[in-house]
This record gives sequence, structure tokens and C-alpha cells, in this order.
Amino acid sequence: MNNSYFERVYEKTYRPLLKYAIIHLSDPTDAEDALQNVYVDFYRRIERYGHFDILSPASFLTKMLKREIIKNYREREQRKLHLFDMTDEERLPETEPFEDVVMDRALAEQILAQAKLLPKELYRTFVLYYGYELSVSEVAAALGVGKEAVKSRLFRARKQLKTACDGMNDRDRRIGGNENE
Repeated sequence: MNNSYFERVYEKTYRPLLKYAIIHLSDPTDAEDALQNVYVDFYRRIERYGHFDILSPASFLTKMLKREIIKNYREREQRKLHLFDMTDEERLPETEPFEDVVMDRALAEQILAQAKLLPKELYRTFVLYYGYELSVSEVAAALGVGKEAVKSRLFRARKQLKTACDGMNDRDRRIGGNENE
């Protein structure tokens, strides 16, 4: 019985909670992870204690998500502090073998890296629209702005990303050209 309750609550609350998490965490991966943790904890809670004392599942899950977001920010700070204690070799990320890297993935990572440098409102709009494939109306509702503001932000984000990516490609060609000479 708890499974059907959980499934109903999940279906009803997933999209609004995901939007909330994205808005407050900015990074879609962190938002998905936080929400996943909330749903796991929620499932364990209703398995252990039942759900009859939960009057509003959406409010209950929102409170859980707020705590998870705070936990995420604390962990970010801890990682920053830990980086100061590491040697240069320990800070280098592990890289995948070049053969395993697909050009489309590399391009997507390049775009995402550049998108993270956008102003916060442009980045959030960009991620909600392209990353989560929300409509302009849905993005507007999630961010509490008008549709025209969303369209304007998307235009500015695309323009800035195109400029940044074109600049990177020009720089890469110049560097590559110098190595051959």
C-alpha cells in the first residue's frame, strides 16, 4: 500500500520539486541528486512509520528538499576547504582515455562549462529550457518571470555562448597552427 502512495506522491510532486531544486542549486546534476536523496528518505520514512500523519506530502517533501539543499551547500564548502589542503597532483581530475570521448559529448561539455559562466538568471533559464526541455511558459512560471523575459534571456544566453565557443575554437585553431610550424 505504501508503494502506491509513494508512486502517487512522486508523480504529483516530482516536476515542481525538481524546478525548485534547480533554481536553488543552479547545477542540474546537484538538483537531481538532492531530489533523489529526498525521495529515498521519504520512501524509507513511510515504510518505517507510515504516511497517515503526513497531511500535505508536497509540503513535507519541500521541507525535506530545503534541508537537502542546505546540506549540499555545506558539502560544497567542505570540498572547497579540502581543496586547499590537497597537493597539485591530487587536485587534477581523472580524465577519460581520449578514445572514449565522443565529439558530441565534448561539445556538450564545452557548452555546459561556458553556460556555468553566464549570469545566474541566464544560466537557470538556459538549463530549464534546454536541459530539462521545459516550455517557455513552464520556465517563466518556474522562475516567476514573464514569457518575454524568458525569450530574452534565452536569446542573450545563446548569443553569449556562441561568442564564447567561437572564441575558444579560434584560440584552439591558433594554438594548433603554432604547433605545426
